Amino acid sequence: MRYYRAVLLVWMVLLSAVASALVAPGAPGAPPAARADTWDPSPEEIDYAVERALDYPYEDVPESYLFVNGKAYTYKSLGRDAVRDAVIDTGDGKESTVEAFLRRRLDSVGGTLPPGASQRTAVIGYGSNKAPSALAQKYDGKVFPRGWAVIPVIKATLTDFEVTHAAHYYGNGNLPATVQYAKGARSEVFLTLLDDEELRRMHATEGLDENSPRSWYHFAKLSGLSLTPHGGAPMREAHVYIDNYGTAAVDGRTYALEKVHGTPVSPRASQEEIQNLTQPVVASVQVSEKTQRTCQGYAGIRGFVCATFVEPCVRASRTEVLMAQARPFGLPAEAGVGYQKVAGSTTAGNPDIYKGPRCASKPDIG
Repeated sequence: MRYYRAVLLVWMVLLSAVASALVAPGAPGAPPAARADTWDPSPEEIDYAVERALDYPYEDVPESYLFVNGKAYTYKSLGRDAVRDAVIDTGDGKESTVEAFLRRRLDSVGGTLPPGASQRTAVIGYGSNKAPSALAQKYDGKVFPRGWAVIPVIKATLTDFEVTHAAHYYGNGNLPATVQYAKGARSEVFLTLLDDEELRRMHATEGLDENSPRSWYHFAKLSGLSLTPHGGAPMREAHVYIDNYGTAAVDGRTYALEKVHGTPVSPRASQEEIQNLTQPVVASVQVSEKTQRTCQGYAGIRGFVCATFVEPCVRASRTEVLMAQARPFGLPAEAGVGYQKVAGSTTAGNPDIYKGPRCASKPDIG
């Protein structure tokens, strides 16, 4: 419990220090950022972006927890309903059912008991969406109009899928995560149980705009899964965000996230390692002299990440090159897994709700 609170405190202080421009640079739901031709992040913003990028997907999560308004409460048992009879550690040396815990705090969760598990959508979280610090950022009252969130985050094992590095550079310079079918793999994932408003907010943070012809991720329902929540009953279906850019491939080889526990088929790579692996692939992309001067104080791969963050056209062009040799999401017939697209375009690109900065010559790539 102290672990979660310490991590959250550190990240929330940093978020406050760099202000809304880094929540995240142009992230959906954040205030409009500067245009690419006027985008000029401060040294503090660059420092934060580079370190945050290389830390992706952020802190390790050892067990299931209930996320309530920026705080994480460890589950002691899941019960029949993770928002009713499940038991949590309240952080003061006591335990409580979730329902009783929330009833004592109704004024901070909308005045009524939040929806139970059966009224929520089970979404497989495999990258940063498992992390309390990421959820605290996404559901902060400044960007989440409702002002409160109650989200069960349940550790689970997903069989025959692995969590891989995606083939696009995010706004802060990292390569985010996606999933791909991999027979024999076992991956630790986290089920986020989202009510309707929480799901709409999560869509926005994943660059999913249902009215846009492009999106970073699309939202799908997978059936016929082997998905086992720790302490819960096996599940055969769940929803998931799938990166439209595909999985990054270097010389035909894909790489699993080092920070994701399990037994992937692909070799593991940390964020720093995948940046080093993809750097030669995108070496043809030119970096402006101004950006070179701005990033000259960053050694090694940090200078590469700095340029991706600072110059929108570098990020767009590097993404364009990486995407050209990516491995798209696919399910072979023998997998026995059903796929149904639920929301969002499957065409990779910046959604209309993305607030920039964009590359003037390639505004749809990012």
